[in-house]
This record gives sequence, structure tokens and C-alpha cells, in this order.
Amino acid sequence: MNKIIDISHHQGDIDWSEASKDVDLAIIRTQYGTSTIDRKYVQNIEGCNKYKIPFGVYIYVTYKNEAEALAQAKDFYNRAKCHNPLFYVVDVEESFGASIQNIVQGTQAFVDYLKSKGVKVGLYTGHHFYKPYQMDTIKNYDFLWIPRYSGTSSPGKKPDFVCDVWQYTDKGTVQGIKGEVDLNFLNGHKPLTWFTDNDHKEALTLAQYEELKNENNQLKQELAEIKALLAGKAELKSNMAVATTHQDDWEWAVEEGIIKGDGKSLNPKGALTREQMATMLKRYHDQQLK
Repeated sequence: MNKIIDISHHQGDIDWSEASKDVDLAIIRTQYGTSTIDRKYVQNIEGCNKYKIPFGVYIYVTYKNEAEALAQAKDFYNRAKCHNPLFYVVDVEESFGASIQNIVQGTQAFVDYLKSKGVKVGLYTGHHFYKPYQMDTIKNYDFLWIPRYSGTSSPGKKPDFVCDVWQYTDKGTVQGIKGEVDLNFLNGHKPLTWFTDNDHKEALTLAQYEELKNENNQLKQELAEIKALLAGKAELKSNMAVATTHQDDWEWAVEEGIIKGDGKSLNPKGALTREQMATMLKRYHDQQLK
């Protein structure tokens, strides 16, 4: 597999004819908040289209509350949708002085807005940011992307958190790009085709997988409890169905093994067939011979 890159205007003019030989997937920044539009995003998208390089888009967000988050989400979506990216990524790395609660609410609102548009959504967040700013509580996105660098162009220690994409260096080299560039590895169960092919939308996200697993475990527990409850009711029904005048005789027949039931219930009120009577008489006869 070739390289997965994420780029912005900081990479300058890219020779996409050369880059196409070295790149399997590009993730292109469109903007920094709503105030700074990436100067090369249209050029980079055109290069990917021309040389048939699959691409998604991302925004480095700057919101400090839910209202600002929604404004940035709408601007991002409206700016990128005409280019038909394979996915949209919200890049959350800084608080800009906002509270944790505001960042969480804003991020969730951003993700939910994009999902309401029927697109594939990724969450990028710093390794140092993920837990302290409760990004692990965000739901509804399709994949998680986390950076962790070794300090060189080679991979180092993987992220401490389960994620789908690992940004392993900011010192990579790629044909057709002057200077250093971010490089990424796929780190989860999703293949490259999940990112590059819109027909793979049915794949589960990590959050969905965990939710389904928890629901399955809960269902198993509930079924076990229902089974035990039904078994208890069957036993209770069998015992309570015996008339008081026949209780001693009934208990004797059960203890002696003359009456055994059908494995589910002793059914003391059930009708007795001739063949069942023959079986019971044979059991009594055998008991007497012991």
C-alpha cells in the first residue's frame, strides 16, 4: 500500500502527477475555522481528481461553543460538498479558552450536523487532547483519527487509544511534495477501500461496534433471566396444580420415578394415554422387583 497523506497550503504547490505514484489517499484541509480559507484546497482537489487519487476533506476548528461549532460545520459542508469528497473530518486540537463542556457540546453538534447530511464523518483529535477534553464521549462519527509521533519519519509507539487512523509522523516525504508532510497508517479494522469506496458505508464504527456488543451481552443476560423465570413458573405451576387430597400420592409417584413428565413440566392435570399408563405401570412393576 502507498501513503496516506494529509495536506494544506503549507505544502505549497504539489506536483500531483508525481504524487499520484506515491499516494493512495489524500486528506485535504479546506479551512481554519471560518476566517482562514486554505489557499490551495481547490488546487489540491483538482489535482486529486485529475490523477484519480481518492480524497477526503478536513477543517481545523476554532469554535468555543455550540453555536460557533454549528456555524463552522455549515460553512465547511457548504464549501466542500460541490467537490464530492469521500468523507469529512472535524479536527479538534485546541480549546481556544473554552470550557471542556463547551468543546464537547460543540464537537457533538458539529458531528451530528454532518451526519444529518448523510456523509461519512471522521473525528481527528490530539493524543494529549482525547481524554482531558472528553473526546472519548463523542458519538455518531464514523472513524477516529489520532496522531502520535516518534520525532522522526519512522513510526514509533502507537496511540494509547483505539482508533482507525494513526498519524505517525509530520516529517514524511512524498514524491511531488517539497518539504515534510504528515503520513498516516490505518490502525483499525477498516480497510483502505472503506475510505476510498462509498459502497462501504455499511461498515461499523468503533462506537457502534461497542454499543452492539454491549446490547448483545445485555440481551444474553435478559434471555437467561427469562429462561430461569419461566423454569421457575413451570415448576411452581406443576406443584400448585396438584389437589391437596392427592398431594402425598403425587409426591410418592414422583419420588419413586413412576411419573417423570416431559422434561418441561410434570403436568399433573394432563390427560393420560394408554401408552403412558403402560409406561407408568411398568415403572411401578420394576420398582417392586428391586
